[in-house]
This record gives sequence, structure tokens and C-alpha cells, in this order.
Amino acid sequence: MKKLRLFRNFILISIPLIVLCIAAFVLPLGYMSVEYVMWYEEFENSKDPYIDADTLIIGDSRAKSSLLPSLLHEDTYNIAIGGATPIEMYYAVENYIEHNGAPKNAVVVFAPYHFCDIDNWDQTLYFNFLDASEIGEIYIRALGTSDPIVASKGRFTDMLSYRLRLPSKYLSQMYESHFIGNKNSNLVKFDSIRADLGYCEFGSADGDDGETYECRHEVFDYSPLVVYYYERLLNMLKDNGVKVIVAQPPINQASSDAMHAAFMDGFTAYMEDVQARHPEMDVITEVPVYENALFGDSIHVNRRGAEVYTEELKDHMEGTGFWDNE
Repeated sequence: MKKLRLFRNFILISIPLIVLCIAAFVLPLGYMSVEYVMWYEEFENSKDPYIDADTLIIGDSRAKSSLLPSLLHEDTYNIAIGGATPIEMYYAVENYIEHNGAPKNAVVVFAPYHFCDIDNWDQTLYFNFLDASEIGEIYIRALGTSDPIVASKGRFTDMLSYRLRLPSKYLSQMYESHFIGNKNSNLVKFDSIRADLGYCEFGSADGDDGETYECRHEVFDYSPLVVYYYERLLNMLKDNGVKVIVAQPPINQASSDAMHAAFMDGFTAYMEDVQARHPEMDVITEVPVYENALFGDSIHVNRRGAEVYTEELKDHMEGTGFWDNE
């Protein structure tokens, strides 16, 4: 009888936890912060594209905020994700191609520091953008490279907690949003991203003279895990017959003035090596420097800066005959 009571009490205690896990699983748009919307939009777009794009813009938040598909070229969509590194984007593009076939062209843009810092891995896990097999593959590779972030102590428990949507990871945000309080604003953001063909503004100020993350690095101390997935991403595009241009997002003048020369020299050398390994691709090695007034924050251009950058990249691509095969 005592064992029966213990079992009953365990079930009674477990029911609220199970309900919370289920709610965390089925109501993400209701309680997640606005950053989640970009990941959700790309997840949905990989299964059923908003438009049948010939050209995809691939990358991180600087790709997301720097390139306006409507100005770059017809039938272009921006599937970049804020906070993503080549790790997440490899699987995003793989899933896109699996469901929809390969695009004709791709513009690949990642900030230099995203080759060094995996600074949003907890966000990747929190949003459950990757499935269990993808997470497992990354984790095993991370163990092999002794990655200090993805393979850090206790990370396996973290991955399991996020996958099960345990209250220890989600209850605080669910409570703060009253479970569904963010849904309307998230749907508005979702619609605005699609209306801009995947473009999303991160900083909206009329200028910023702060320094970007690259300034924290004295040398280009790249992550072996990131460059492994970057190479896999480029090879996957090449193997699927996609015409690729690798471009660099702009930094503001303040950051350029503060940048360590050894860091930029190392990054340039790495991009030159990428070009040597992929002679079929157009790899732009130079990082553009724009006046501070074109930045909405210290990292991202504002919309006016995006218009300038998009037009400049468009001119470059037209000048090299990038679109001549159409």
C-alpha cells in the first residue's frame, strides 16, 4: 500500500511538469522572445518556401540585416539567421535543399568574429532549431575538436533539458509572457520578415560609433568546429551545382580604427585560402568600411546602410557577370 501511495504521489507531482513541457513544446510563438521569429520563419521556409527563390542569401545577423533581396536581384530570398554561425546554417541549407531542391545561386555572408566565437549556442538549443540527430552529430564533432562551448562540461545535460522542454529552461520566459502574451507581436514580426523577403533590421539608430566584436580579438583565432562546418556548407553548395559568391559584411569606421591588424590579416589570409580551395567561387576578401552614420548599432547597418551595401554588392556581381548564366 505504501508503494502504491508513493507511485500515486509521483504521478500527481509529475502531471504539472508534463503539462508545462507540453505547453513549452506547442506554444513557442506565444512565449518566445522576438529573436525566435527569425529561426521559426527559416524553419518553416525550409519546408515550404515563401517564394520559389533562384538566389538565397545565407549567413548570420549581418547577412540578415545588410542585404535587401528586393534590391539585389529578382527571385531572391534572405534565409540568414541572427546569431547563427556556419554550424546552424549548414543544416538550415541542407534541410532547404532536401525539401525544395538547390537554388541556382547563393550569397554567403558571415561576420569574421563568427568564425571565432560560438556566442549563441544556448540560443540555438533553446529555440530547438536543430533536430536530435543534428545536435548529436555536432556534439560528437565538438568533442573531437575539444570545443570550449559546444562540448563544455555539463553540455550534454543542457542539450537533453532543452530537447525535453524542461521547466528549468522555459518556465521563466513562459511566466513572463503569460504563456501566449508574445504571440501577436511575434506574428507581426514574422509577417514583416516575409514582406521584406527575409530581410530584418537589427539596429535602427541613425548612426553608431561603437566597436564591433571583432575588436576584442588580437589575432584571428578561429574555431576548428566552425571552419569545419563552413567548408561543409561551401562543398554542399558546390556539389549541388549552386553558383556562389562569398561576401564580407561592412563594419563601421570606429571599429576599423580599433581593429587589431593581426586579426584582419589572419581573416584575409583565411578567405584567400577559401578562394584557393574553391576557384569556381567569387570570394571577396576585403571587409567594407562604412561611415558610422550607416549603422543602426555597433554591429549592424541600419536600413539606409543596407541599401548602400546591397547596391554595391549588386554592382560587383553585375560587373563580374554573376547573373550571366540566367
